[in-house]
Amino acid sequence: MNFIHASDFHLGYAQYGLPERFLDYARAFQKAIHYAIEHRAEFILISGDLFHKRNINAPTYEQAYKVLAELKAKSPSTQVFAIEGNHDLAFYQDGKSWLEILNSQGLLRLIRLKEANGVKLMGDYVELDSVRIFGVRYLGSNTVSTFPQIAEEIKKINAANGEKFTILMMHFGMAGQMRQEAPGEIHYNSLLPLKETVNYLALGHYHMQYELDGWLFNPGSIEMTAMNEYGLPKGFYHIRDSGAKLITPITRPVRRIKLDISSIDTPDELYSNIDSRLDREPSAPSDPLIELLLYGNMNFPKSEISIDRIKAMIAEKFKPLWSDVKIMNSSSQYTLNEGDVRGLTREQIELRVFSDRVKLDGRYRDSVDEIVKTMIEVKRMAAAGIDENSIRKELRWCFEKLRTSQAGEGKTFVKNPEQKTLTTLLSRMEDA
Repeated sequence: MNFIHASDFHLGYAQYGLPERFLDYARAFQKAIHYAIEHRAEFILISGDLFHKRNINAPTYEQAYKVLAELKAKSPSTQVFAIEGNHDLAFYQDGKSWLEILNSQGLLRLIRLKEANGVKLMGDYVELDSVRIFGVRYLGSNTVSTFPQIAEEIKKINAANGEKFTILMMHFGMAGQMRQEAPGEIHYNSLLPLKETVNYLALGHYHMQYELDGWLFNPGSIEMTAMNEYGLPKGFYHIRDSGAKLITPITRPVRRIKLDISSIDTPDELYSNIDSRLDREPSAPSDPLIELLLYGNMNFPKSEISIDRIKAMIAEKFKPLWSDVKIMNSSSQYTLNEGDVRGLTREQIELRVFSDRVKLDGRYRDSVDEIVKTMIEVKRMAAAGIDENSIRKELRWCFEKLRTSQAGEGKTFVKNPEQKTLTTLLSRMEDA
């Protein structure tokens, strides 16, 4: 087995209105294809969002055409299989997406939802010697409801045609992976019907790499499409019999530099601190993207700061392709700095925030783990639409366990969980 799994190339994106960034996304696509050629990949999976816009322009189509044509010329046996992501779907009035055009020209094989041979969705699939490949385009809010049917139809096809290594491409975001909750996320439990029939779930949509339980893989985008992706792992997968390996090509250098301004009293002192902070930063490769993040309590009016002066300091130090200065003024004692959460999933961030909130109340310091575990479980139950009585039972169970534990240690505990302890737990969840 030898194949490439990539997604979210976003061809055509001129980030920050820069022509060079438009070219960067094409270079990233070309690097993935060149890697596939050099390593003689049997096939390439693109799990959605090859393009950044539904209505691409001619230069964007030319980028895709040239790279795919080069693959066909240099490695004609390497096929490309793709699905449509939310950025690829055709507008109703257009009728066809640009992926369908590439499909009609023989440059890739677009896998679509199709009714055939007794199945309503999964009739369009690819048969290879030892692999069977299915694909489902971006379905948005309808995604979860289709899982049981998709699983049943794949099971039926496999039973009729013989078992093979089964790949399913889909385009959606997994809950708990992003730092902030996003609409339409899928919880892992919803995928269990698929796990029984699919050996490799090839995802796209979220722009960072993650994998779960040895069967679900999301490579992320190769190029960065937003500064909040800074520091997150991303690239494309190279899958062999030995397993899946994340490949991270060299792309446009990016720096996100942070400075705490809480102890700075004047603009002149700010400029001096920025100058010192920039001097401590290692030199960057040519034409980087630079963001300077100023955070903390500001001790003077924001209007007194010259952003142009700060950008000039950045330009002198780095000669960037693009730079920006962001001021995040916050007095909240619960604010997490960028460095504290880089690389963490949302679930890990929640765990940290909930733990900090519970520790504020001295009565619960010895039971932090148990309380936080219950808070996270209750949050999941609420998100899943579980009825209020079941949630209350979960909280009562936690209360009784804590009361028994603390009574054994000779500690006092509030007597009315409904009015006090439960309210405290819920209010801590809301605050966090």
